[in-house]
Amino acid sequence: MKLSKSAYRAIACTLLIIAGGLYYFNKAELPPPPVVQEAKADDGSANITFFGSKIVEQQDGKKQWEVEAESVQMNPGTNRAQLINFQATLYRADGSKLHLVGRQAELDTKTRDIHMSGDIKATNSDGAVFTSATARWAAKERKFFGGGGITMTRGDTVVTGDRVEGDEQLEKVKVFGNARAVKGGTPQ
Repeated sequence: MKLSKSAYRAIACTLLIIAGGLYYFNKAELPPPPVVQEAKADDGSANITFFGSKIVEQQDGKKQWEVEAESVQMNPGTNRAQLINFQATLYRADGSKLHLVGRQAELDTKTRDIHMSGDIKATNSDGAVFTSATARWAAKERKFFGGGGITMTRGDTVVTGDRVEGDEQLEKVKVFGNARAVKGGTPQ
């Protein structure tokens, strides 16, 4: 059994939105908190598994994004797809790229929410880097959340905190709990 085209698109769109948002975290504003939900544990009932899966989307002959995972487990009964040891690359019109890696991601194909965990790291082609222990895209709220300790680095500016929240446009980013911005230094 194969993932439906819409499931691939949902996975890709969700990762694209999250990765695009991570790029803008370096414009950080530093204030108050929301709740970061932890990734739901795999119930082990996935009945379709793909190994070495790679999904690529192109538009007008240009690569838009690609996602690879060591394995993808799909459970049609729960509408969830779990990606193990994933990495994604997003290609922008200006030629820049965003590379995102993590140990695990779980997509709810019905709600389009995605939970990521395990050393989440996003690296922009300009050298900006975002790291967190967990991350979540809430499709209905159109918000991105990062948790478990976050670090955003661009040039010599380092922003750290317990959690981060970004709006749909990711023009407004909030860092919560032990928020700190250091220019010309390193995070502690």
